[in-house]
Amino acid sequence: MEQLEIRNLSLQIGEVPVLRDFSCKIDMGESLTIIGESGSGKTLLAKLLVGHIPQGMTVRGNIFFKGVDLGKLTVKQWQKLRGRDIAYLVQNPMSMFNPFQKIEAHILETILSHEKCSKRVALSKALEWMKRLNLDDAISLLKKYPFELSGGMLQRIMLATILSLDPQVIILDEPTSAVDCHNCSTISAILQELQNNGKTLITVTHDYQLARDLGGQLLVISEGEVVEQGQTQAILSNPQHNYTKALTVQMEYEGDILNVGL
Repeated sequence: MEQLEIRNLSLQIGEVPVLRDFSCKIDMGESLTIIGESGSGKTLLAKLLVGHIPQGMTVRGNIFFKGVDLGKLTVKQWQKLRGRDIAYLVQNPMSMFNPFQKIEAHILETILSHEKCSKRVALSKALEWMKRLNLDDAISLLKKYPFELSGGMLQRIMLATILSLDPQVIILDEPTSAVDCHNCSTISAILQELQNNGKTLITVTHDYQLARDLGGQLLVISEGEVVEQGQTQAILSNPQHNYTKALTVQMEYEGDILNVGL
């Protein structure tokens, strides 16, 4: 069943094109991974999928979620959809936390804005996911302020909060960038489990092992152009574009360095 369709999407800031004429269809339970250099437009595309349009950006084309044109939604309709049906994990979690609020307050505010349940039930859901994401002594973390925790811990707390809402589409911007190898493996396993349970994943990443693990479709972006698009395993095993070839060489080199370190 088709869940998300992007049709002839182009993004432009001022006179500068960010993404040119991109189209794809993503089925329920499928994964789309987006790779490319910093500044290529990956994060802007991810933000657009949850209705965040930066000031000065011109958007052409359409994005459909279950047949509904997201570009025509009102602010109120987006507030209802965002988080509950389409969730977004940002790359820099600190930017999403109020430094004067404890972690518990952030979790409750997010979950209770979408679900009619008690605070106890909301926290119970979040704590379950926090433990699965290797956040030891999760209960004590609820009483901490964001500045007391590392970026990797905040990222996993945010992911736990998102997953507590059981969204249908999960958009992740560099979900493993701030965590160690052990937690990368945990996150990868959880994302694969979610996919097997019918969740649709859209992942922006420089972690090519994660891209391999998730499989599905792969989108390679360079300077706003989609230079390669297709099945992840096929592209990473036999890249056709010179830019993708350079990325896979880099991936193999980094893998060799990691193995030497082990």
